[in-house]
Amino acid sequence: FYVALPVGVEDQFSARLVLFGPGIESANTKLLVHNIVNAMSSTFDGVEFIKSLPGCIGSGVRINYKHMYNFDLMCLYSNAATVRESVYLHKSTGRLDPELNRMLVKDSTGKLAIQPSIVKLLPTLHALVFAIDTAVDSREKVAEEVEGMRKELGVMLESQSKFNLCIPLLVLACRNESVGANCFISLEEIIVGLELLEMKSPWGVFEVCCENMRGVEKGLDWVLHHLAKKRRELSYHSMQGQSS
Repeated sequence: FYVALPVGVEDQFSARLVLFGPGIESANTKLLVHNIVNAMSSTFDGVEFIKSLPGCIGSGVRINYKHMYNFDLMCLYSNAATVRESVYLHKSTGRLDPELNRMLVKDSTGKLAIQPSIVKLLPTLHALVFAIDTAVDSREKVAEEVEGMRKELGVMLESQSKFNLCIPLLVLACRNESVGANCFISLEEIIVGLELLEMKSPWGVFEVCCENMRGVEKGLDWVLHHLAKKRRELSYHSMQGQSS
């Protein structure tokens, strides 16, 4: 259910990412995915589509980034397009309901978990990308909104942690500047609310403008930095293990 990474010289510049979260389903910020998929520029070039997961939960696109790197970007949605509006309308309540969010199931104890077909994808990933819509109706709603995001992200992180893999988490704090909003969630509120300071894996939060994708490039560069660092460390330890 995923495209194998290229073999050869370019393999060191290839990575598989999964993009998920309320930010790719909000009416305000869902334009982000459309712009990434349809981009044809010196920075982003959508090369080909990737087959969706079983059950048509998600789909993906291979992106040639800066003519040097290949990203297989899998997009995981909560449900079919006709249902997502209802899911997002109920915000945290809807997104944490397995009846509405098909990414989720309940285990034998009644605890929320990631759907098994998605779990199979997790050990093949090089980074997680969690997108959120930072627009809120009022300052009083910030804590409630961020708490729902934290729970949703937490389910994914818990499933991923079972594989004992330390992969970067990129949080895209999205906004649509053409749509008026009473206020926006700040980066500090995101960092504290998502409890990112408690994570052992690398994490980064970047503000993104969905109309022109400003900020996405910085986020992907950050991911590349950590992937390159990890590969240098693996190469070093491999060489040490081979030395006499």
